[in-house]
Amino acid sequence: MARPRGIPFSEENESLGYAEFAVTRVPDKKIKTQRLLLVLLYIVFAAAYCALFLGVWKLGTLIAVLPLLLLILWLVTWKFTKIEYTYIVCQGQLHIYRVDGWNRAREVFCAKICESEGIHPASEADKQRNMLDFSAGMGTPDLYVGIFPAEKGKTAVCFTAAARLLSSLRYYGGERVVVTAVSH
Repeated sequence: MARPRGIPFSEENESLGYAEFAVTRVPDKKIKTQRLLLVLLYIVFAAAYCALFLGVWKLGTLIAVLPLLLLILWLVTWKFTKIEYTYIVCQGQLHIYRVDGWNRAREVFCAKICESEGIHPASEADKQRNMLDFSAGMGTPDLYVGIFPAEKGKTAVCFTAAARLLSSLRYYGGERVVVTAVSH
């Protein structure tokens, strides 16, 4: 996959302690609901198209264009259900980007690692807590939680970790970062 547009960092241009890791979001209840609604949209579009061209205008030959229109509609809309996150540690900051289906990245979180109150593997108590979820999914392995100061108290961020990402977090965060064995 090509590098997402909108990420201003690259490993070649950065210094020691740089790490980058990307994960694809596992379809959860929200994404599955979006996909169901899109399928219903395709069905309603096809029914309306057929009713219009067969019933109202009596142009049955234009029904041949319907599969092409459905394909275009699918290509444009289905990408809304594909979510990826890219985590970057650069110059002492953790940047989290959300990458959409068109391979465009948008920064959704940024914080200084040295100001964190702790970065550790997610426990069951952490999973029940209200936090920003930028992970591959709450049921996936290698979940980590970072507690960062915010304007209104503290912000808990859930993300999926990799070995290189954790070593860079440890480099900048010191003892506040708990490193365990991860599968990536």
